[in-house]
Amino acid sequence: MKKNNKHLMLLILAVLALTLSFSPAGQENSPIISLDLEALIKQVEDALSEQYGDTISALEQRVQGLEEKVQALEQQIAAPGAVPVLPTATATPLGATPEPSATPTRTPNPSGYDCETVLLSPYYYGEFSPGSVFSFQVQITNTGTKTWKNEVTIEYLEGLQAEVDENYAYALPVASVEPNDSFIINILMEAPLEKKNDGKYESTYVLKTKDENFCEFSYFVYVP
Repeated sequence: MKKNNKHLMLLILAVLALTLSFSPAGQENSPIISLDLEALIKQVEDALSEQYGDTISALEQRVQGLEEKVQALEQQIAAPGAVPVLPTATATPLGATPEPSATPTRTPNPSGYDCETVLLSPYYYGEFSPGSVFSFQVQITNTGTKTWKNEVTIEYLEGLQAEVDENYAYALPVASVEPNDSFIINILMEAPLEKKNDGKYESTYVLKTKDENFCEFSYFVYVP
């Protein structure tokens, strides 16, 4: 607050000095106040330097640093043969034969019933609080040669029994499933209230006919 008052007084004195130095004609006998304008200007400059000197100095240093960076980049660009270095592949020794990646093979089921499954929910060992409800959601694709109809059912096989509705056996959600067709099942589950097996649980379901189980799929959850 004192600094602001000081600056205000200095500005008032400067204005007053300029006003008195241009007295109107006909007022020759008016008293004239003599001021040292150079000293006044220096005092104003010193006051401004004291208040803003650090800020101005910091800005000057920053500008200098940016100028140095720009100069360095300009020199790098102007240098002959300035080409970015790219990673290179390691050459294979002569006579070496790369080993093919192991590709899992699946033997077709002789009965013609076969499938592939994709677990959509829950995530692998997804965490759920005790008693919470989660969705067991699976996409099932007919990869066999036979069309599935009402002879195919979905049933619980082993592991955690956690169904909310406790059905544990289901008909297909569609009338028939042609080869290469897919459908999605969605069963609501409830996380156990009592902790067992370090909180890690799994449950397995299966597609089956009266003669065979031909497609197993599971979920894994963690209940702390």
